[in-house]
Amino acid sequence: MKTQDVRWHRVLPALFLPMLLLLTLTGCATSTLSEQTPAPGESLEAAEVVEPETARYYDFEDVPVPAEMELKTDRSFVFQTTEFAAGLLAFSGRVELSSLISFFRIKLPDHGWRFLSSIKSPKTILLFRKENRLCIIIIISKAFTTDAEILVAQGFRGI
Repeated sequence: MKTQDVRWHRVLPALFLPMLLLLTLTGCATSTLSEQTPAPGESLEAAEVVEPETARYYDFEDVPVPAEMELKTDRSFVFQTTEFAAGLLAFSGRVELSSLISFFRIKLPDHGWRFLSSIKSPKTILLFRKENRLCIIIIISKAFTTDAEILVAQGFRGI
């Protein structure tokens, strides 16, 4: 009976230590955008001291993207003329789903976009409108990363 007890004392730590290490590493690697967004009443300057670059701008100069998100050029395309840009930009990063949704819900209206609606399912879809442009953001949470696709289209007046 003692040999079985001794075996369990060796087996249990061997099973739980790697799991604990994995949880610790993934928890440390995930970034939260809400930690970088200034709290109500906090000045923007104070937030910039902590994290100077919270957003980047790509082909759509009025659509900010969190600095933690990496552009996936193999899944992106943009059509540009002298009057407008339209297309799809794909991103991936170690950002929490709820934090990414909050980022777009807060930052896009600051750039003149009006929030229209959202759908939450395995994919979260956010819909914004600005003048005669439409911005659709599709967010998909994966095991270790979160993907976002930002579609901007021109010519929508009736929405």
